[in-house]
Amino acid sequence: MSSIPSHLARVPNNLASKIILQALQRTQASILTNQIQLATGRRVNHASDDPLATSVVSVLDDVVERRGQWLRNLSHADAVLNNVDAALADATDLFIEAKGIASSQVGVGSDTDTRRNQAAVIDSLLIELFATANRDYQQVHFFGGSATARPPMEQLLSGYRYTGQGAGLANDLGMLNPINITLSGEDAFGALSARVTGNFDLDPTLAIDTRLVDLNGARGLGVTLGEVNIDVGGTLSTLDLSTAHTVGDVAAMLEAEIQLTDITATVVISAGGNTFEIAGAGPVTITDLTGATTAADLGLDIPGGFPGPAMGGNDIDARITDQTLVTSLPGLTQPLGTIRLSNGGQVRDLDLSTVTTVRELRNAVESLNLGIRVEIADTGDRLNFINELSGGDMSVAEVAGGLTATELGVRTFATWTRLDDLNDGRGIQIRSGSVDPITGLPDPAADIDFRIDLKDGSALDVDLAGAQTIGDVLDAITAAAAVASLPVTATLAADGNGITITDATVGTGDTSVTAQNGSFAAEDLGMVGSTGGATLTSEDRATVAVESVFTHLLRLRDALLTDDERGITLAAEKFDRDISGLAEARANVGVRSRRVATAVLREEDLRIQDMALRSQVQDLDYTEAS
Repeated sequence: MSSIPSHLARVPNNLASKIILQALQRTQASILTNQIQLATGRRVNHASDDPLATSVVSVLDDVVERRGQWLRNLSHADAVLNNVDAALADATDLFIEAKGIASSQVGVGSDTDTRRNQAAVIDSLLIELFATANRDYQQVHFFGGSATARPPMEQLLSGYRYTGQGAGLANDLGMLNPINITLSGEDAFGALSARVTGNFDLDPTLAIDTRLVDLNGARGLGVTLGEVNIDVGGTLSTLDLSTAHTVGDVAAMLEAEIQLTDITATVVISAGGNTFEIAGAGPVTITDLTGATTAADLGLDIPGGFPGPAMGGNDIDARITDQTLVTSLPGLTQPLGTIRLSNGGQVRDLDLSTVTTVRELRNAVESLNLGIRVEIADTGDRLNFINELSGGDMSVAEVAGGLTATELGVRTFATWTRLDDLNDGRGIQIRSGSVDPITGLPDPAADIDFRIDLKDGSALDVDLAGAQTIGDVLDAITAAAAVASLPVTATLAADGNGITITDATVGTGDTSVTAQNGSFAAEDLGMVGSTGGATLTSEDRATVAVESVFTHLLRLRDALLTDDERGITLAAEKFDRDISGLAEARANVGVRSRRVATAVLREEDLRIQDMALRSQVQDLDYTEAS
């Protein structure tokens, strides 16, 4: 007789059916899960399948995706660098051809017509070089530095101006040390700007609204704000200057603190405009807390302190900024006058009398569109004039006896101009140390560099031995005139640039300058010539040119057109340096390309490893599933 097993409880039929139904549903769900896993090949299809595995897979998905993007970026970088290398190779070929042309046009075997024809070939090379400099790949210009969206070279006046900026474009390549995939114009084609560095510290004076961040500070390290100790006649206090923003803020806070003890005390900017001046009924000493530098930076921590009568601290050296008033530059005659700017064959007289700030001065110069701009020196104490025009010869000169360019320290032909900087850095050739071939003794007469013939028939011989600056040349001429007791003076040109020789003798002859003893000094100074008037002014040989590949090609073309064999030789000498520079740029690109290729292999291997690890966690083991 059958019976119900004792281990089964008595349950209602409805409950039993539900239990059996749930078991069937679980079985069906398991079968469905297995079917989905078999269909997709994945063990984990939903976060609920395995939360821990899902978390791991999510991290690995992100890693794999990033590596995939890095590989795409590396592929793009490799393509760009390959194209950059090809462009540099083409540029090198251009200069090898130009060098060959220059070499073939020196000496016998060439004439004026041949050189003129070769000048046309150089023109075509310039066009090719311009196109090469503006090459791009997928709208990424190779030689624009970090400004890759626009062509980096543009034609301006009779030359070429570089408009790129930065050292190069760095993409996210997944590398610890980023790689620039483009080059700056300077790296590829040499210096693309030249500067006239201001010769003077313009030493701007302080104002109450001068910002503390615009101070070099008494230590030359800027100003670090914090607390200072103040001793007013033995009464000690501490003042926190960390909330000050301007020179006026510091003066007001110091004065208020000191007046708590000495009501007569004042803190002002000194009459010289470069220090804080403190006066009062008794001594005031301001020092730094241990390890701090605020008082020292503000020029207040001075030996013995401030004794009572008005006394200034140390110079806190204000920097020039765009907001600096020109009236705060003590070395300038106010209002400013007119300066003459020349570049690319164009000459402009710029009236600066209405300029009130450094920013306005910079805008005024740049508005001439001569390829000249003004920058504030990194030291913050002077202005530099920058020539951005390859092929242009920049000069900054005075107009009608003015002094503005001189006082700004940017006149290109000034007493401080070094002779080594003349003629595009070639300098001048001065005879010295001549020896008599018969006696073997020094021969001073053979060291004479040039002769000045005067209107009255007399002559003045000038020896420039030892001269290093334009001022030395002026002194040498003046000294020779004094020794010969002749009324001759040599000064800087009052209008424009050059050396003006004034002949005060009376006669019907011409005033002229001729070279002596085979010296090139007079020619290199641009002084060879004659005049029927009382003054003879030399050429301006102190122009500032950009030492770039474009300039050198333009120099060669012009020398060929003017049948200037010496100029052809000088231009050809520059090509060796240009070719070497292009080879260095190609080597630099090659190193970057090699790093990119190595990174591609590494990223591909790592991506495969990450995908394999993800597969172990996420994918289905068919044997186990079956």
